[in-house]
Amino acid sequence: MRILATHRALFGRPRNGGGAARAMSEADVARVIRVFKAKRARWALVGAHAIGLVTEPRATADFDFIVDAAKLDAIIGALTKEFGPLRERDIGAAVQLKAIDIDLIRSTDHPLFEAALERRRTVRGWQVPRTEVLIVLKFMAAVSLRRGREKRVFDVGDLIGMYRHSRSKLDHALMIELSRLVDPGAETEFRALISKIQRGQPVSI
Repeated sequence: MRILATHRALFGRPRNGGGAARAMSEADVARVIRVFKAKRARWALVGAHAIGLVTEPRATADFDFIVDAAKLDAIIGALTKEFGPLRERDIGAAVQLKAIDIDLIRSTDHPLFEAALERRRTVRGWQVPRTEVLIVLKFMAAVSLRRGREKRVFDVGDLIGMYRHSRSKLDHALMIELSRLVDPGAETEFRALISKIQRGQPVSI
């Protein structure tokens, strides 16, 4: 958290209208998590912050959480009371809270999101999905045609970093099982990708 806060202080982050987001401190994020708990909502930290907990920190701004879709409206209402106007932007799979750099991902939007909530663990006080789930989430992002090419390149890099860092501890059968949730037949491409990483070959999606 301190490394990421320093990066933001040095380089800032451009915003697309509506004013700058507040700089979220670790205490601020703890307030967000207290709202999740008060609403008895399951939650899991995902994205670059979660990856930083299992590998090493990478510069990022948004905090991405998968949350119980049924509790989403209650969570947003409580966060509005906690932080003021949030400047919500509903993008379908998630609600972006522009004022506080929080993205709330609906658990019901994809079976893999629900799997992320079912396969959580606590890492340094944060609830994060198992590394196998984080890897497959990055695979899903990397093959998504809705994401820009530059972001997909970062997704592949994150995937490779997590795999290499945790290779000896990973449950490969579980990863294959999870990759089947991405799309019908996705496990074939996922197997080929992991095989290339294992052999140190160039990777493309």
